[in-house]
Amino acid sequence: MRKFFRKRPYLMFLMPGIIVYSVFVVYPILSAGYISFFQWNGYGPKAYVGLQNYKDLFTNSNLMSQLGNALKNCLTIFLLSVIIMMPIQIIMAYTIHSKARGSSFFQVAVFSPQFISTPVIVFIFTLLFDGSFGIVNKVLRETGFENLARPWMGIPEYGIYVIWFMMTWAGMGVGMVYFIGAMKMISGEMIESAYVDGAGFWKRLWYIVIPQIKGTIFNLILTSYIISMTIFDFNYILGGSGGGISGSVDTLALMFYRTAFGENSPLGGKVSVNAMGMGTTIACVLFLMVFVVAICQIVLMFRTKKED
Repeated sequence: MRKFFRKRPYLMFLMPGIIVYSVFVVYPILSAGYISFFQWNGYGPKAYVGLQNYKDLFTNSNLMSQLGNALKNCLTIFLLSVIIMMPIQIIMAYTIHSKARGSSFFQVAVFSPQFISTPVIVFIFTLLFDGSFGIVNKVLRETGFENLARPWMGIPEYGIYVIWFMMTWAGMGVGMVYFIGAMKMISGEMIESAYVDGAGFWKRLWYIVIPQIKGTIFNLILTSYIISMTIFDFNYILGGSGGGISGSVDTLALMFYRTAFGENSPLGGKVSVNAMGMGTTIACVLFLMVFVVAICQIVLMFRTKKED
C-alpha cells in the first residue's frame, strides 16, 4: 500500500475530497437505490419487493398522473430557460464584455438577486403579482388596461410560468457571469479584425463569439436541465408540498418529498406503509433522468472537441 502511494503521491491530496464525496454523495445514492427494492415506511421493518416499487410507479394511474404532470412542469422550466433566458444571458454578457457605457453597474445589478434568499424572492413577487394589492395590476389599471388585470398568483395555468419568472430573475446573473468569463478567453484580435472588416454587433456575436463559447453553452444547458429537474424551494414555498392548485407547480422533487414524508411535513404528514420505499424509487428515477442526460451531453461535448 505504501509503495502504491509513493509512486502516486498526488492521491494523498485527492483522498480527503474522495472520502467526503463518497460519504455524503456516493453512499446516499447507493443507499437510496438499495431502499427502493423494499416496502418500508421509514421506521418499521423492511420487506423486500424487488422491482415492484418501480412497476407500481409506472402502472399506478395516480402515481403515473403525478409523475407525468411533475415531469411536464420540470421540462417546461427547462425549455423556457434554454429558449428564452440563455439567449438573453449571452446578449447581456456580450454587452458587458464589449464595455458598453454603464456595463459595470449593469453587471452588479443583474447578479445581485443571487444574494437574496428564496423566501424573500417569493415575497417580492407576491407583492408584484397578487391579484388584490399587486403592483402589476395597479399599473395595468392606472394605464387603462383593466382587462389585462387578473389574479396572476391564483390561476393554475400561470403557476409554472410565475415560478420560471422568479427563477430567471434570481439566476439570470449567474449564467451571464459564466458567459462573460468564456468571452474573455476569446482572442481580442479576432473580434477587432471583424470590427475592422465592418461586422456589426450582431454579426460579431453570431459568427465569432457564439462559436467560440460552444463549450460553455453546452455546460449551461446541462446545468439548466439539472436545476429544472431538481427544483424544489420556489415551488414548495409558493404551492406547498401538494404542488399548488391542481398540481400546477408540482415537480419531481416535490413529488418525492410528499411521498416520502407526507403531505405536510416529516413530523406531521400522513406517511403510508411504503412511504420511504416509493419515495426513494421516485428519487432513483429522477437521478437516472439527470444522470443519463448528463452522460450523453458529456459524450457529445468530447466528440465536438475532437471534431474541432
